[in-house]
Amino acid sequence: MYHTFVFARTRPSAKQKLARQQRARQKLAKLTGYSRSDGLNRMKKVTQEDIAKRLNITRTTVARALNNNGYVEAGLKGQIIRTADEMGYRTNMMARSLAKKNGWQIYCFLVSYNEQFARDLEAGLRAAETEFQHYGFQLHVYQHHPDSPDQQAADLQQVLESRSIDGLIIAPMLGDQVAAVLDRFAGRELAVSSINLRFENRRNLFYVGSNPFECGALAAELLMNVIGRRGKIAVFNAFNQFEALYQRFRGFITEIEKNNDIEIVEHCYLQRIEDSYTAARDILVKHKDLVGMYTNTEVIYLARALSDSGRSEVKLVGNDLNEDIKEQIRSGYITMALHDRPYFQGYLSGKYMCIYLLNQITPKREITYVGFDVATRNNINVDESFKILTNS
Repeated sequence: MYHTFVFARTRPSAKQKLARQQRARQKLAKLTGYSRSDGLNRMKKVTQEDIAKRLNITRTTVARALNNNGYVEAGLKGQIIRTADEMGYRTNMMARSLAKKNGWQIYCFLVSYNEQFARDLEAGLRAAETEFQHYGFQLHVYQHHPDSPDQQAADLQQVLESRSIDGLIIAPMLGDQVAAVLDRFAGRELAVSSINLRFENRRNLFYVGSNPFECGALAAELLMNVIGRRGKIAVFNAFNQFEALYQRFRGFITEIEKNNDIEIVEHCYLQRIEDSYTAARDILVKHKDLVGMYTNTEVIYLARALSDSGRSEVKLVGNDLNEDIKEQIRSGYITMALHDRPYFQGYLSGKYMCIYLLNQITPKREITYVGFDVATRNNINVDESFKILTNS
């Protein structure tokens, strides 16, 4: 004997149906930028006209603010962008790109400390350009040698005077000079960000690069560990007029001075990186009991001085990474080299700028530190990892 049970499905009430429909509309609005129009059963897309009515301003002003095309007072522009976000307004990225007859023009002013660093930085930028190529982005790259900071400012002014620019990514060698040039074009709509070398300016939307002070402090800790935290060292400080390199050097000195058993017997200020070779040779002759050396910039010249002097027992820590430096690491004349991840710096800077120009969205953090890697004999290809991650 068995029993048959019939389960009746309870129908939702009118109130439950309404609640379910409201949840669906909210989800759709969040995904698509559409909202429920008062008194209507259809879905209406939020338009620039809707935003203009809400703020009691013209649609043209709203368009200028949202498209970053034409001057809008900074406070009002921020209010427009916030209101657009609250109302669920979404820009059509492809439509905005098609409206740009000549595409999006981004100019990059970089510093070429060494050829490999410059190539990696530009390769990262080009990877971002490729990722956003369907939106019409074009990157124009200028490389400047650290010996000619005035030329960078002059080239920047010439480009601003003669070219149509949407975005500017710059590694400013002399921040005050760059800021002064930008201030001369204060009335011009221009998205500005800094890379590798940070500078203070009200137009600087974000920074992508390393933390130079922490880089110097880490170098000090590494050198102290390999020399047994005692002994005599020599320090080489190049391009002290550049804030990033000065902070890198200051981080090193601050950390070293915590240890009373380490003595800095030579402190060399250099105007040219190449001069570090001759200075190092002289110091190695003068100090037979030297146990360590540090430089706040490219380390290859000190390594050659150690090699030519036959002083492999002296531990050397410095910055940057290329094939010559890798070879000196393998041979033992460079103990460790700190790598600032230039490819990753370039890629993130380019990507953040493209996203900003399309959607007026800045990174969550104004300052993005990419960190750094430590290249040693057993960890020598650290510069390849981010290229793999971005399929470059």
